[in-house]
Amino acid sequence: MSKGKNVLFLTPRLPWPLIGGDRIKSYYLLKHLAKNHNVKLISFFYGNEDYSEYVKELEKLNIKVVIHRIKTVPRILQMLPKMFFRKPLEILWFTDKNFQKDVNDSIVNDKIDIGFAFFMRTAEYLIGKNISKVHIAEDCRTTYQYRSYKASKSIPQRMIRWWEYNKLKNYEPTVIDKFDYTTLVSEEDIKYMQDSNPSAKLKLLTNGTDIDILKPDPNVKRKYLLLTGKLNIWANQLMISKILKKFLPKLIEKYPDIVFKIVGAEPPDWVKELESKNIEIHSDVPSMMPFYQGAAVFLHPHYGATGIQNKLLEAMSSGCPVVTTITGNQGIHGEHGKDLMLAKNDDEFLQYVMDLYDNPELAKTVGDNARKLIIETHSWQVINKQLDDIISDVCP
Repeated sequence: MSKGKNVLFLTPRLPWPLIGGDRIKSYYLLKHLAKNHNVKLISFFYGNEDYSEYVKELEKLNIKVVIHRIKTVPRILQMLPKMFFRKPLEILWFTDKNFQKDVNDSIVNDKIDIGFAFFMRTAEYLIGKNISKVHIAEDCRTTYQYRSYKASKSIPQRMIRWWEYNKLKNYEPTVIDKFDYTTLVSEEDIKYMQDSNPSAKLKLLTNGTDIDILKPDPNVKRKYLLLTGKLNIWANQLMISKILKKFLPKLIEKYPDIVFKIVGAEPPDWVKELESKNIEIHSDVPSMMPFYQGAAVFLHPHYGATGIQNKLLEAMSSGCPVVTTITGNQGIHGEHGKDLMLAKNDDEFLQYVMDLYDNPELAKTVGDNARKLIIETHSWQVINKQLDDIISDVCP
């Protein structure tokens, strides 16, 4: 190792392929770090597929990669005796003595200067280590689980999220005390975290998007309604159900030929079965860009949760006009009627969708303003500057 700092970066999921906001952010942070520092990644991988090609993509960044595979059945059996301990389930799932050994060995052998724990799920591996430490928490998990518990209609979901909330409200504040800084993606999440731990050392490290790839195409006509996301995620399924029940029937009544496109990875069977004259399902597509470029309105009836919505950053960077809610706008701070449309209730949401769909000039103005906002506040250049400032602060 010869240049800059010696950096150890821990992730709960291998940052490739670039599906899901956590993979995208960790990938781009690693890409930037590797330009000026010596970087080693230790990551979990779950699934039985061969990950060698994924590792090669990460090694192209000039980083060293170590992988620990999670096998579902052994991991569940390992967790069961510990369920009633103080740790939340999401932490127990990622507890692994061999992972810890690799972390310990790397700190000594690679002479690590600074360690990054991406998500709280990898934070414990750095606690107590005599290096500079940054916890990239993203959101306040306690607030997230509480809001998810309140919003869920499913009894199993409510039980799990109630359990996690009660574990996290005691666990999370103690973890963030053990790092030089904990970073979050929005000022709102910083406030939530400070409410539980006023002495916490917190920094903003928001999420970004590739503004050079995700951009409008003036030659493509915007025609359809769009929702994107990882389709096996509960929050995205809630939004799909909301659109199907509350908005789409009325939109079809007014616009019989309207098309609603649902685009994303790993759709469950019930989503696949929605395919019809007015609904298209596009799964595991090679690029989201053409869908953003061709959408007349991006639908995002988001309620509850925390963090920042990466799909909105992508849509807005692509000049796609967005209708969302107050919580959907968290961390983005778009102005209603200028950068996006902010609905306070279902009636407003439906009306704003129709306003944009009926008025292409309004839609273009909102989309153009959205892209300007993202360039100014959520390009990777902005996020990289935040990251460099944190490193300079904790590891001069």
